[in-house]
Amino acid sequence: MSRFQIVGEADPDSDPFDRQRRIEWWKQDALTGARVMVMGAGAIGNEVLKNLALLGVGYMFVADFDEVSRSNLSRTVLFRAGDVGRRKAEVAAERTRDLCVDPGAQVDWFHGDIVWDLGAGVFRRMDLVLGCLDNVETRYAVNRLCWLTGTPWIDAGIFELGVRVNVYVPPLPPCHSCGASSEQRKAGRQRYACDAFKRRAYDAGRVATVQVAAALVGALQAQEAVKLLCGKKPAVGAQVYYQGTLHDFEVIPLQVNPECDAHVSFPEVIPVPLGSGATLREFLVYVGHSDRSGEGVVLELDDRSFLADFPCRNCGNLIRFDRPPFRIFDDEALCAPCRSGRPPAPPPEGVVGAKLGRFSLKETPPRLLDLSLEALGIPPLHVVAVRHRRDGHHYYELSGDEARVLPTLARRPSRAEGGPPSGQGPIAGPTEV
Repeated sequence: MSRFQIVGEADPDSDPFDRQRRIEWWKQDALTGARVMVMGAGAIGNEVLKNLALLGVGYMFVADFDEVSRSNLSRTVLFRAGDVGRRKAEVAAERTRDLCVDPGAQVDWFHGDIVWDLGAGVFRRMDLVLGCLDNVETRYAVNRLCWLTGTPWIDAGIFELGVRVNVYVPPLPPCHSCGASSEQRKAGRQRYACDAFKRRAYDAGRVATVQVAAALVGALQAQEAVKLLCGKKPAVGAQVYYQGTLHDFEVIPLQVNPECDAHVSFPEVIPVPLGSGATLREFLVYVGHSDRSGEGVVLELDDRSFLADFPCRNCGNLIRFDRPPFRIFDDEALCAPCRSGRPPAPPPEGVVGAKLGRFSLKETPPRLLDLSLEALGIPPLHVVAVRHRRDGHHYYELSGDEARVLPTLARRPSRAEGGPPSGQGPIAGPTEV
């Protein structure tokens, strides 16, 4: 009779991920090592974060600009009545951490305007972005940043009992902007006046929906995310659509627009130890060093601009702003005398506003050189374009902001360095601009 020896026992019920590991193509290590950003912490975002936490995703970053309201409570699994008035991203991060099955899972959060206040460097550090958004403008902004950084993203939407999920994997078209109509692009500018100032009040609209739709689309979106992260092809370049009223289910191919202006990516990105708190002068001196871009560099704001002065809409006298237009409200475009009803002084002849998009040590006024990059409208951890004399542009990342924007991720070893650390990771935050 042959002898045998028991060297150990395996209890399948002791592993919280045992059932999903039994799927032939499943790669739990890929989920544990994944860095996933969830854009929006509303109804869909709540469902997606819950799913990611239970699936064992190792790092999540949640971003939202809004606060919890009572109307959120019937559609959000992570929020409670006592959370009303608190920041959505912060609360969602706390509750997601409570749900994480993996004790080493970590969560960072961001409270701010995703369109203007979230730097491209955040996208560069993610494996996947999940769009759980409710407005057109932010979807276009996320799409652009994902294409610039080569980051896959999955967009989701709901209306009544209808749900949809779109998967985009740059640089392969189509992208979210490929099928955009002129009406949709116009809707993306709804919160801005004609001079690009923010409207103090505008009708953001409310989508008719219910929690079950959010649960359905959150499950579909997480499912496509798992497939992508585990190397099993999701429905790339298509829209997964389900209409719950009639139980219609379709997978609809998306059209490619070969002339779409969103299909561009950063060339080489050069990290610098400076952050957005550095002054414009400090930044230009640093990148203008002979070992970098060289003397005579020009910072170009690319998709944003800076407004030094603007003529009053009523009398034409200049108003000093020294702010980017997206930080100016439309009712500020009247000078103090016109707002108070006093007769204004006659404007000087030839008055024009000064909207700037290029800055250099030689040509920029000293008062602007002493402003921080963030005051110019450049968010933390952003990638900025610098024109130089030798060969066009260099692209610099403000990497000095990493610990500020991604405090937990900044301490988290990369997969090349041994993967996610063991032990319980803290909820990180606050990150706010």
